[in-house]
Amino acid sequence: MREKIQEKPHDVDDRIRILKDWLYQIEENKGGKKGKVLSICNLKGGVGKTVTAINLSAFLAAYKKRTLLMDLDPQGHCGLGLGIDVENLEKSIYETLSDGTRSLTDTILPIKPNLDILPANIDLAGLETELITDSHRTTKLIDKLQSIKHLYEYIIIDCPPSIGLLTINALVASHAVIIPVQSSILSLYGIEKIMETIGTLMEDLSLDIKVYLLLTLFERNLRESWIVREKIQSAFGKLLLNTIIRKNTRLNEAVRRGITILEYEPRSMGAYDYHQLAREIMEIE
Repeated sequence: MREKIQEKPHDVDDRIRILKDWLYQIEENKGGKKGKVLSICNLKGGVGKTVTAINLSAFLAAYKKRTLLMDLDPQGHCGLGLGIDVENLEKSIYETLSDGTRSLTDTILPIKPNLDILPANIDLAGLETELITDSHRTTKLIDKLQSIKHLYEYIIIDCPPSIGLLTINALVASHAVIIPVQSSILSLYGIEKIMETIGTLMEDLSLDIKVYLLLTLFERNLRESWIVREKIQSAFGKLLLNTIIRKNTRLNEAVRRGITILEYEPRSMGAYDYHQLAREIMEIE
């Protein structure tokens, strides 16, 4: 049997290897922590939300944690950032969420050892309109997740930069939300609004979600960055994660190439920072 497998095309070999590894991990992790769902959320774009989702997932996977990266942003940047042609997907998360008979497993794509992705594209933009009259519009995602949580230790959701039904579905399904906050004075004015919005949703929907703030695009040589950090620390205390994501051009270069920072420049500041973030998340979640 082994010789026959070796004679098959390499792509088939890879799929068999990934499947075997997947089944092994499922068996090995029985009885352990399963399906911790973390949403990466901010109402503002350009704060490192998708870069954080991609690279946090990559480093969790590197620690041999079975990880699923779920893209709930119609821009599909998670898929693009991992080299996927999102415009020509045969199946996306839209079809799964809009069709009650479909399972999320129909859309999951294996990317690397321990890392899978549920990709999205512009089709997802129409889902919010379709869900408006649905009595289960806020629980579509959590209902679908029940059947796959046992397959993963971490499920990372990249939310769109808005509070609509997609983001609400992500929050309803989440154990925790990470809010990337750009290290600038202007970002301080938006934090209170984000926290208030999430707090209102938690109260209205009876959610029990941990909230963490993550400083991103931090420039150590700028006094403004340290002032922002001090103000956030003073206002939110332990909600602010210890890890700081420094501004690093290598992170954006990696996304443009469709690979993670771990593959592109593993010795860069960006790789070090996301390595530290993964370690911190594993300790607290």
